[in-house]
Amino acid sequence: MSWKPTLWIFILVVLAALFIFVFERKTDSPSRALPMETPLLQFSPGTVSRLSVSVGTNGVECVRREGQWFLVKPMEARADEARIKRVIEALENGRIRETLRPERLEQRRLTLASFGLETPRARLLVGNELREDEVLVGDEAPLGDLVYLQIKGNPDVLGVSFKVSDVLPIDLDALRDRSVFPTGLKKVTRLEMKHPGGFVQLALREGQWRIQQPIDARADNKRVEQLIQSLMALKIGDFTAVEAPSDPAVYGLTVDESVMQISLTPEGARAPLTLMVGKARQDLPELVYAKISDVSSICSIHRDVLALQAVKVESLRDRRLCDADPAEIVSIVLREGDSKLVLEKNEKSGWVILEPFRFKADSKAVGGLLKAVCNLKMAESSGGGVTNLFAGSPALLPCRLALASVLPSSVATNPAVVPVSEGGSWTYRFGVPAAGSNSLVYCEETKSWSDVQPQELNTVWPKSWQPLVLGDPRPYMDCRMIEIAAEQVRRITLARSGREETVTFGSDGIWLVDSPPEGQILKGAIPAVLSLAASLRAERIESMNATNVLSYGFDESSPRITFGLTGTNGIQKTVLIGGACGSNGIYAMIQGQDVVFVLKKEMAQSLSRPLVETR
Repeated sequence: MSWKPTLWIFILVVLAALFIFVFERKTDSPSRALPMETPLLQFSPGTVSRLSVSVGTNGVECVRREGQWFLVKPMEARADEARIKRVIEALENGRIRETLRPERLEQRRLTLASFGLETPRARLLVGNELREDEVLVGDEAPLGDLVYLQIKGNPDVLGVSFKVSDVLPIDLDALRDRSVFPTGLKKVTRLEMKHPGGFVQLALREGQWRIQQPIDARADNKRVEQLIQSLMALKIGDFTAVEAPSDPAVYGLTVDESVMQISLTPEGARAPLTLMVGKARQDLPELVYAKISDVSSICSIHRDVLALQAVKVESLRDRRLCDADPAEIVSIVLREGDSKLVLEKNEKSGWVILEPFRFKADSKAVGGLLKAVCNLKMAESSGGGVTNLFAGSPALLPCRLALASVLPSSVATNPAVVPVSEGGSWTYRFGVPAAGSNSLVYCEETKSWSDVQPQELNTVWPKSWQPLVLGDPRPYMDCRMIEIAAEQVRRITLARSGREETVTFGSDGIWLVDSPPEGQILKGAIPAVLSLAASLRAERIESMNATNVLSYGFDESSPRITFGLTGTNGIQKTVLIGGACGSNGIYAMIQGQDVVFVLKKEMAQSLSRPLVETR
């Protein structure tokens, strides 16, 4: 086979490739497709701070200041954040699908007019402090979801996937923010409302809303925040009322004639944002005239705003009598007459009764007391605030409750004065309410009175102890009378009916009978009694200072069981079993204490069952 034909074929292929390369360079492609993800503009929405849209001689310009959009042309006004965001996102989401270079347009005898770009139907300018791009909007492509655009300064015609409906038609009213109060409003720190039904002034202090006028009282944070959300949801219905009226009184928009005035002060702001509501519009009765402090013209809003006239100071007041956090309270003092109860909380042993005697407290019962106090609600009819109607009467109220979040630094020498902490304190004086009447409660810190319904106040005290003296410690005493781990017990002695039984724990780990010498340990007796000793819980405390124990059935013949913990001469705990208490209870005591408590009958019987049997 000759090599010459093959050589000629190779030469022809190379020449054809060179021809195509040179021709393509001279003529360019009629349309060059760029990658699908190529964006129209190189802007991130968060960096855009200027946007203008022009259609013919009409145009609007918006700028962003401190995170909020404003109209600056043809007028100064707040701008609709959502509407502007849609325009910017439409530009950001635009993707170049086709690029037509000037050479190719000339070759095809096409001009900018062929694409609607000689006289664009709209001009969009988008930018920030570093860069601005002006986009000319032309016609839509006959095939495909494309719009012909051109970036000013770039001669190429671009076929872009772009939703013109997200930008056009231009509508000044559509771009204006219809929120009565700015949507980007910072945290509100002050709120005032004035209407024929009253006036209320509130301020936010350290995260807690407080009523300043017409009374000084805590406000309900949830209710105030709900009110603010209602105000933030108010919308302007119509901007076309009137520009710069010569006489605002015609629209009921003077201080004396307006039906409602509302002001919000954002955090860090020098002046409040205000809303003044005036008369109803005669042409549109569902709307009322309104003047908004940062809106240049009188506008109209829906008459539903008048429902805010129902907001009065009492509806915003915090109904909690005590706003303490139960978990932070470490000191409680209850007093009624000469009876006084003092409880304190420490990290090691939890709640402890200090007065009238030292005793471990029941943390659950104390927690229930604190929760009940902090859940107390004032009566709806309570006027609250500082009052002189009962001047001099707080000292006449027999009951006193003092809570503190810091332990008192010293004990008061005057028994009539309850020590209060240097930290947060809540001190109340009250009387037990008579049936069918409210109780007046006086707060010493705020020097204010509150009405509390009797059913509210009665929830504070344990139902099983009503009525009781406030200083009675029994409802709060820990009913676990002894708690002895089995491994601590070295000796058990049971004395009953003139007979004594003693067993000891030997060094070999076996329980042995000491007395009577001929006895044998009953099967299961020792584990049963050790289980009771591990947590001997009383049904209730009957008496704290029993002076006549005979009345409870205690005498020389009463059963007693002693647990020796460290040997014959060491520490020991003795439980005394007394007489019957009703049909299902037995009185009992711990030797060395004057506290009489009640055990279940079955528990007392199990505790005093024989340990040893004799043959």
